[in-house]
Amino acid sequence: MRRLITTLAILLVVVVAGMTALVMLVNPNDFRGYMVQQVAKRSGYQLQLSGDLRWHVWPRLSILSDQLSLTAPGATVPAVSAENMRLDVELFPLLSHQLKVSQVLLKNAVIRDIPAAARELPPGAPVAPEDGMSSASLTRGWSFDIAQLNIADSLFIWQDAQGNQINFRDLNLSIRQDQVKQGQFEFSTRVSRNQQNLQLTVNGHLDASQYPQQLALQVSQATYQASGVDLPAAGINGQAEFSASWQPAAQYFRLSALKLQANNSDFSGEIAGQLQPSLSLHARLTSVNTDFDHLLAAGGNSDGHAVVRVVSAPVIADRDDLPLQDSWLRTADMDVSIHSENALWRGLQLKNLSLQATTSGGITRVATLDGQSGDGHFSLPGEVDWRSTLPQVSLRPQLQNISLQPVLAFLQLPQAFAGEVTLQGQFTGNGFTHRDILTGWQGQASIRVTHPNTGAFNLQQMVSDAVAVNSDRVKYQPEQTPVMPSLDGDLHLTPGILRFASLKGEGNGLQMDATGEVDFRQRTMDVTFNMLMANWKGDSRLVHLLSGQVIPIRFYGPWDKLSYSLPVTRVLNGDFRNELKSRFNQWRAQNPEKHPTHP
Repeated sequence: MRRLITTLAILLVVVVAGMTALVMLVNPNDFRGYMVQQVAKRSGYQLQLSGDLRWHVWPRLSILSDQLSLTAPGATVPAVSAENMRLDVELFPLLSHQLKVSQVLLKNAVIRDIPAAARELPPGAPVAPEDGMSSASLTRGWSFDIAQLNIADSLFIWQDAQGNQINFRDLNLSIRQDQVKQGQFEFSTRVSRNQQNLQLTVNGHLDASQYPQQLALQVSQATYQASGVDLPAAGINGQAEFSASWQPAAQYFRLSALKLQANNSDFSGEIAGQLQPSLSLHARLTSVNTDFDHLLAAGGNSDGHAVVRVVSAPVIADRDDLPLQDSWLRTADMDVSIHSENALWRGLQLKNLSLQATTSGGITRVATLDGQSGDGHFSLPGEVDWRSTLPQVSLRPQLQNISLQPVLAFLQLPQAFAGEVTLQGQFTGNGFTHRDILTGWQGQASIRVTHPNTGAFNLQQMVSDAVAVNSDRVKYQPEQTPVMPSLDGDLHLTPGILRFASLKGEGNGLQMDATGEVDFRQRTMDVTFNMLMANWKGDSRLVHLLSGQVIPIRFYGPWDKLSYSLPVTRVLNGDFRNELKSRFNQWRAQNPEKHPTHP
């Protein structure tokens, strides 16, 4: 045992002495020119290393460098700059003049994908042939290989064709590859823009065997969390897995076999597109469950007032004054198809929700936006023009037997009226937030309300009770339970005010005509239901009077504290006055001499 320990100690001393001798005999600065030459040959970029290269032997044999930069030909700023670099090298290849790098570590690097950092040749400059200088002349005496790349605590700056810049901060990237340029990668970063934050972590398999023509990724796990303005209070978070390919020359990307979870929603399908010269996007997605209430920011608070979006100056502002989501829609070309088996929107359960939309030239055309709600069906085709300061929206809604309750909830009206609505119309306006629709849109529609029900405000019962209080000579006795007839008419929307001149219905011994308006800005309403009711029993004269007399019921005032008027007394008093007048005229006709006519 003692001999074994002694032997191991001797071997350790020999190895340490050998490493020390090698480090002392081999000057790492001898590699400087070779690395600069290799980078220029393989990429055309100029590598600049500041200060001397030096050895670091623990915990692994490494070459350390101070500040470095990597600049494309003709660029005004480096594409990559870092405060320091560490090259972990293998010992034994050095004995045969091989620089085998097991790992490259860049810390506090700044990576730029912006026009100022791009390759730019002088006008008329000749283009060197791809096989210009033989690689053998460059690698004479040394060979070069990299197995792993690590980038830590760095910044990536990306700029699109419209000049919008996005900063990817706290970027960490680890790539491990084999001899055929396949391996594993781990990536994490955070993005802050326009008071919105995104945390992203991605792990997967990398295939760079065809790079730079194509880069393929198999993402086994991606997690994200988004928060900030215009997003739900709890943010949006989830995970995804997909296969991806990227073609740098064409700026083309494709995501296939996509499985995405966002809060309690799920999506699957594929997305493809092109980043330059402008965004082009093609998406085909399906979903089993889509909860828009947890994906979209709430449009109003508990007291029914619309919430106004407030966004202060972003970290890196857009080139213009429009929000990013509006500005890229002005230049993007998109073709999007989404189908969801079950969807939730403002508490409303939807089935078979389908969307088919295209965007070109700054105009989004929604060919299909339809689905089922209960036993009803809705369709909302239209257009959105993104080219002005506020999006200009044109909508052609078609509703068939849709429950009236969610419509009233969207309009922030009292839930005092029920039924099923069928509607067809045309509406236009600027913006499509809840506040924009209620206070800035205009249009008109034909409407039919079937199975109307005023709930606690039973209109026929209100009239019956009012008559009973004023007279016991007549009673309302319908042959069956009173049912309101279906109402048909037109409605008109001007900015902030919804008017309906006449909603008429007849049936079950009742004729009804509703007129009035709703003021969304003042949150008030003034609506009158003109009632002509049959099925009165009792005094024949009063029965005749009430059966032929329209009785108005008016609801008015703030809609969270409505008042109403029901002038039954005036109707009955009017009958008494009419009776006295009739008797006086009869007496006058019988006694003309007592009441001469004046010339």
